[in-house]
Amino acid sequence: MVPKGWKKGLFNEGIELISGQHVEAELVNIYGLGKPYLTGPADFPNGKIIITKFTTEGKKFSQKGDLLITVKGSGTGKVIESNNEYAISRQLMAIRPTNFDAKFIYYNITASLSSYESAAAGLIPGISRDDVLHTPLLIPPLPEQKKIAQILSTWDQAITATEQLLANSQQQKKALMQQLLTGKKRLLDDYGVAFSGEWMYPRANELFKTISKKNNSDDEELLAVTQDRGVLPRSLLERRVVMPDSSTKGYKLVVPGNFIISLRSFQGGLEYSEYRGLVSPAYTVLEPIKEICDNFYKQYYKSYNFIGHLAVAVIGIRDGKQISYDDFSFLKLPYPCIEEQQKIAAALSTVDQEIETLQKKLDCLKQEKKALMQQLLTGKRRVKVDV
Repeated sequence: MVPKGWKKGLFNEGIELISGQHVEAELVNIYGLGKPYLTGPADFPNGKIIITKFTTEGKKFSQKGDLLITVKGSGTGKVIESNNEYAISRQLMAIRPTNFDAKFIYYNITASLSSYESAAAGLIPGISRDDVLHTPLLIPPLPEQKKIAQILSTWDQAITATEQLLANSQQQKKALMQQLLTGKKRLLDDYGVAFSGEWMYPRANELFKTISKKNNSDDEELLAVTQDRGVLPRSLLERRVVMPDSSTKGYKLVVPGNFIISLRSFQGGLEYSEYRGLVSPAYTVLEPIKEICDNFYKQYYKSYNFIGHLAVAVIGIRDGKQISYDDFSFLKLPYPCIEEQQKIAAALSTVDQEIETLQKKLDCLKQEKKALMQQLLTGKRRVKVDV
């Protein structure tokens, strides 16, 4: 049903579509004068500079206020708002609203991206001119278009502000990890006195040993080892995982407190398990042989300091394959006293909680905006327009 006062239409009723053009490499000169040249979103907002002789007759350029959409390549579907006049490559098209509000079109185009068909299998994904020009939409009067866009822009501002807070917190955590996990910054003990003792640096094989308990019950939960979420039950993974088609008797038992060396990873490579379950026999399972604070080493194995040491140890040897226990075992690991380990882990966990809270807030804002777009752009929820 079409809302009262609205009509059905297509994008081509209110936009001009400008296709990007090929630019010869010799005409691109970062020291020359002329218009910025964008080959894709990565060049935005500065671009490369094309020399003046290219900016002559017969050429069309995007203008400030146009919407630039990536129509070819891995970034297909990314939409940015132009803040300048640009020459654009064939990877981009410029959408110039003529009879529609620019922001209203921006929200409609982003809502329509999933409906555009990709190129045939085996070819680079792409969006055609017809995809854009024949995109259907419900068209409210211009004042209502502007009001809808204004409301959604408020949501975007909140999302951008939260993204910035999240990025700042993540950067602060990296700096804090570098200070705390290397002993450059010492915390206070329970009596308010700064820790001062020298840290020990035993080899990894003095702190951890490999374990391989097999022939476990088939009823044990199967675990997945991920770099972004650590060790967790496969049932909690949203993405599709390959399940074993035979007995898991040869799988290794993992219990809370174990670390697992990831496969094909140089980004830390060690993941901590809070779960009991089974992992593929291809994984190396580690168990501490000295008293440790689990969370201290969970944080340390994700630090630049450890990743750097590990990369040096295996570079040119493993070439992206599994890091073996031998590679790991001779590395020297920090071993402050248990109390200091606990204080460092607690400080970093507090920052993690702040990051998690911001991430949840960001996810919530995005979901709310998505739901609001669906209501506002279809007229299911009407807005009050100032007279």
